[in-house]
Amino acid sequence: MTFRELLRQNPFLRFLLPLICGVALYDIIGIPQVLNWILVLFGFSGVLLFTLITKLRKSYPLRSLFGFFVFAVCFGFGNIRYNDIQSQMYLPISKSKIILKGRVLDTPTEKGRCFSFVFDVQNIKASDQWQKVSGKTMIYLQKDTKAKELAIGDLLVLKTELQRVKNAGNPYEFDYASYLKTQHILYSAYTDSLSWKQIEKGADFSIKVLASKWRDQLLSIYRENGIQNESFDILAALTLGYKTGMDPEIKKAWADAGAMHVLAVSGLHVGIIYMIMNYLIRFLACFKYGRHLQGILLLLTLWIYALLTGMSPSVMRSATMFSFIVIGKVLKREGSIYNSLAVSAFFLLLIDPFLLFTVGFQFSYLAVVSIVFFQPQFERLIYVGNLILKLLWQLTTVSLAAQIGTFPLAIYYFHQFPSYFLLSGYIVITMAGILIYLSALLLLLSPVKILSESLGWLLRNLVEGMNFLIVKIQALPGAVIRELSLSQYQLLFTYFLLFSLIALLSFKRKKAVYAFIIILIGIQLPNTIRIFQVPKREMLVFNSRGHSVIGLIEGKRGLFLVDGKMSSVISERIIQPFVLKENINQTSFDTLRPIDIKLMGKDVVAIIGKWDHDLEKILKLIQPDYVVLRLGGLQSKKMITKEFPNCKMILDASIYSGDRKKYLSKENEEDSNLFDVQNNGAYFCVLSTVN
Repeated sequence: MTFRELLRQNPFLRFLLPLICGVALYDIIGIPQVLNWILVLFGFSGVLLFTLITKLRKSYPLRSLFGFFVFAVCFGFGNIRYNDIQSQMYLPISKSKIILKGRVLDTPTEKGRCFSFVFDVQNIKASDQWQKVSGKTMIYLQKDTKAKELAIGDLLVLKTELQRVKNAGNPYEFDYASYLKTQHILYSAYTDSLSWKQIEKGADFSIKVLASKWRDQLLSIYRENGIQNESFDILAALTLGYKTGMDPEIKKAWADAGAMHVLAVSGLHVGIIYMIMNYLIRFLACFKYGRHLQGILLLLTLWIYALLTGMSPSVMRSATMFSFIVIGKVLKREGSIYNSLAVSAFFLLLIDPFLLFTVGFQFSYLAVVSIVFFQPQFERLIYVGNLILKLLWQLTTVSLAAQIGTFPLAIYYFHQFPSYFLLSGYIVITMAGILIYLSALLLLLSPVKILSESLGWLLRNLVEGMNFLIVKIQALPGAVIRELSLSQYQLLFTYFLLFSLIALLSFKRKKAVYAFIIILIGIQLPNTIRIFQVPKREMLVFNSRGHSVIGLIEGKRGLFLVDGKMSSVISERIIQPFVLKENINQTSFDTLRPIDIKLMGKDVVAIIGKWDHDLEKILKLIQPDYVVLRLGGLQSKKMITKEFPNCKMILDASIYSGDRKKYLSKENEEDSNLFDVQNNGAYFCVLSTVN
């Protein structure tokens, strides 16, 4: 098979690939809308000419030109849709408090001292005038009984100050702002208990509200039938995607065992429902119009399940993907599942281009494509006659195929790889299907007390047994390989390598071999360049609110100075990603003293955490090049500015806001020698090279 034949058998790939290119490129550089519309009109005119003029349509040499016009149309539409969706995210903000009116979009989640939820802003009141708007924001409400009782669809009015969501600026830390942007959220706001009120309970008819109510009713049925504590958390997550309140230790155990994907309702669950339902009603294909009835029943099953899970984005995406596969079968267009996948991805991205940047979308499609391509080839390697062993071998090949397509993403996002993913897969994938259908049976039989209680007992024991085995797998030696890392460049080239391998197996052409070799060389380029780079001395003042975290790097060695309040969670969140991405192989930690002096080559770094009468003498003696002011050290700023005007001063994130107001003025904000970590993000500088 050639690439041209691949496109001929899967025509929607011609539309999907340029759409993805358009969306991705607009996210990187942004292209003026005028140019996009010119590109679309140009491409559309070309397609129209080929459609109307028979001579052009039948000309073999001009086929590539027709493909170029199609590419231009889809590429331009990708840019246009991205810009359209992004423009709908913006809300008018001001430095003073404004009044927002809108509806709660998801179930409030308890976080520390507040409840958080997504808020659909419908009106904004600023300067005594109501303005109709459309956009979303993250709202953090002070914790109280009123906030706890809020539900999806509730209409609220609140007085707050909208702020643009921004990251802490720590290198390689989770990009929270970009994550929220994929959810169409650019702003956040905090509101205390006295600054908001509920003016309407629930909403007019809404699919989202209905789905939420259904899910809450199903969760109450679980509780009423004796499914409590850990069993409830696991079953609710596995069947309905409800993970609120789940013990972090359970999440860690399942993640380490390679089974965490089962607790996030997504393509796996929808696929299990599709396969089992398709098997149960396969006999309908024998009757006249049976294929159409089969398709209708499958579509109903998929979308009812989507409703029961609260219409979560991952389930909606997976249900859409499988719906196109079902429609393809009904229309007898199932010659290529790749085309059905391309159609579903095209329409999903056309509706919401930001899906392309979500982890769930990437994992779902890569896993399915990998399974479709590799699983049949793996299965043919060994012939198994025994039915049970055959099912076990099929499960093995599916797991292996899925891992091939997703392991680079897993390493890039989560920096670890589960060694026993096959062993945990045998358990959780088998049990997932059983638990989903037993849960459905429990819901149907819930009015019959004796039957529902018996099913509740069975479900509870099955979940407890499954969790027991997962915990045992997680406790095995070498259960998880940690501290793995891939850069964006390495991730991209790893997939290029994978695609070139697929091309080599599918097309069996010399060009595929050459591409494979070139990509193999390309993936090694960063490591080769790094060998010839001169090691540097660097300083990094992290932005961790309420904490002092300072990194001093010399080549491959890193010394991290932290305050006594530093927790392991914060360390894993901001220090570990930096260590992994920068390939630092020797790390050490030390607790900061009230006054700390560090010599980095010829540069002197003073870290001040308290005022001392002898501080001026000490600083005059050492002549610091950099001064980091911590909590308690800000009052020495005036003296340092006067006595050491050429010294670079960095204010870290531990300093209280009250101290900032007391010791800092507006003139300080314009001082080029002053860097405020809380306002500007983490501070990074190269001090010198290592000899």
